[in-house]
Amino acid sequence: MSLQSALKAMGKQAASLVRDGSLIGLGSGSAVAAFVVALGERISKEKIVVSGVPSSIQVEQVASANGIKLEHSSRLMAIDVVVDGADQVDAKYNMIKGGGGAHFREKVMMEASKQKIIVADESKFVENLTRTIPIEVTAYSRDLVEGKLKELGGRPHLRSLEKGYPYFTQNGNLIFETDFGTIGNPKGLEINLLKVPGIIANGLFTMHIDTFFRARNDGKVDELSP
Repeated sequence: MSLQSALKAMGKQAASLVRDGSLIGLGSGSAVAAFVVALGERISKEKIVVSGVPSSIQVEQVASANGIKLEHSSRLMAIDVVVDGADQVDAKYNMIKGGGGAHFREKVMMEASKQKIIVADESKFVENLTRTIPIEVTAYSRDLVEGKLKELGGRPHLRSLEKGYPYFTQNGNLIFETDFGTIGNPKGLEINLLKVPGIIANGLFTMHIDTFFRARNDGKVDELSP
């Protein structure tokens, strides 16, 4: 078996937890796409009805193609379970997210949801968080936020597209990729980032997650409950 096989198996395990009539919060990324495809198979075979609130155009397209009825963000507070991916997960299950630029919407969905599930391959699980943290900011606050991030010990640079143009999120904002080195206190850093005016969302996720599914290179899938 391969990691690709494990990702498919992981998608099926997560999809098996979804009940008929559920409203799902849909995160972004390849692992979530595998979950959506597996859920689409259940919808087709079992004739269940599942609705979803997407966090990005990417997952919106995959969900629509797999029989998931798309709902407006006004249904956020009715979400039964959110399924999302992660860019990095530390030993205490803190996460860095936002590689796809959808972390603002993903964080809102997680706070609204009754149950939270993360799907990721084993390369994302580490002892300490070390990736750059995506910081979503308004264009108006760009200079202020850049200075504040440096005061907090970060080294920010604007995310850009291949040809050098600034990257804009679906919310019309910019992203500072910010290097804080090894992050020993994710919760404390997240709190400090929340205090900075102009930051719309940061990519640190320190809330409690109910279940992690970890796809392994040997083809197996671990189910972890923090």
